[in-house]
Amino acid sequence: MDIVLNTLLPIIILQVLLLAFFLFALKKGKKQSNRLLALFFLFLGINFSDGLIGLTGFYQQYPAIAHLEDGFALLLGPLLLFYTRSVAYEGFQLKTSHLLHLLPFIVLTITFQVFYHSYSQEEQLFIQKSIADRQLPPGFYFSVALVYGHVLTYFFLALKEIRFYQHRIKDLFSSTEKISLAWLRFLILTMTGILLFSLVNVMAPYAGLDAWFQPTFAIVVGLFFLFVNAVVFKGLQQPEIFAGLEKKDTAKYTSSSLGSEEKQALKDKLIQLMENEKPYLDPEISLEQLCAKLDVAPRKLSQVLNELFGQNYYDFINSYRINEAMTILSNSPDSKLTVLEVLYEVGFNSKSSFNTIFKEKTGTTPSAFRKEALQKLAAST
Repeated sequence: MDIVLNTLLPIIILQVLLLAFFLFALKKGKKQSNRLLALFFLFLGINFSDGLIGLTGFYQQYPAIAHLEDGFALLLGPLLLFYTRSVAYEGFQLKTSHLLHLLPFIVLTITFQVFYHSYSQEEQLFIQKSIADRQLPPGFYFSVALVYGHVLTYFFLALKEIRFYQHRIKDLFSSTEKISLAWLRFLILTMTGILLFSLVNVMAPYAGLDAWFQPTFAIVVGLFFLFVNAVVFKGLQQPEIFAGLEKKDTAKYTSSSLGSEEKQALKDKLIQLMENEKPYLDPEISLEQLCAKLDVAPRKLSQVLNELFGQNYYDFINSYRINEAMTILSNSPDSKLTVLEVLYEVGFNSKSSFNTIFKEKTGTTPSAFRKEALQKLAAST
């Protein structure tokens, strides 16, 4: 077990720190976003380094320098939340008010250091031995639970931001694959799961399950190893997410001056444009581009889509694409016509999105729909 830990932990620390330095040096994308994520991985690496140093018994020889980084865990949550906002919203900037999020870190660090260094060296050695032997008072476990709760609360807030973003982009874009934050949601959910398991590991001695501490700690280290490699492989393969969005609320129109007659006129104009010019065949057509064709403000068109069609922009455009696909699949006698050809022809650029939306609308898969259509065509000839 010790061999596994002593092998994996240094590898994880090296990977995390290299990832942090890579993000600091990265010139592509938004510098602010890159630096926030770099700091997140840097402090994560520092926490892992502290764990590795603790396993070597170093702090029992030099107790005065122990716990210098304990408060860094309270920086992980704010950093990930600010990173999420920075990649989701183009106009996001760090402000002086954001420094309030550092207060728990500052208070904990100062209080703990003053408290810890008020003890003599012998007392500090006793504390380090108690930590190594996992013989700690209940107050320690309570404070650890508070730290974990702090981090997980911020992770929850970051997930809420992603959910808002995913809803928002469907009001602006007809294709969301390239700007999806699914990878970031994966990162946060995975981290959340690992942290919860880690909390169980830390609390095991307090629950009288000291024998479970070493095995569960090895599992936590293994999970972090897989996590870091997954981030390198998956997370950094989507540079498009750094483009960001402006955070605007288009769901409410209480202050809108758009009258019912103007709404109907815009609706009719929109339908005419969709039927005559078929702008939905362009896979990258955005709300702003469609508004330019209609010579109307994006907010007004969003209001019409929501109130008169009962759809957001994403669903509206893709419903036309699905109807076009159904027409082609139903009427083409070419038996060699593939679903892949059709989805690209009607404006989709993702097979999974096409299959999902097609089945939601028709209740069947594109392939099954095509097969049935060919049978009908053969029967009619």
